[in-house]
Amino acid sequence: MARLHEYQGKAILAANGFQTPRGRTASSAEEAVAAAKEFGGEVVIKSQAWTTGRAGIGGVAFAKTADDAHSHAEAHGWR
Repeated sequence: MARLHEYQGKAILAANGFQTPRGRTASSAEEAVAAAKEFGGEVVIKSQAWTTGRAGIGGVAFAKTADDAHSHAEAHGWR
């Protein structure tokens, strides 16, 4: 069984002609803010972990603004 993070699976699908939602990885709160500004509007901040139930443990957050994206990312330890 392959263990892939969501962004890795999306890259494989896109490379094989499948349409995937826009997205970008971020390793810091500042990178999350830059991505939120790039996409504009509401974005989803997701922790990349090999587990199910990320939403239930706070690993998925909806950010309406770039400031929200920063707050969510920092709350999950992205410095």
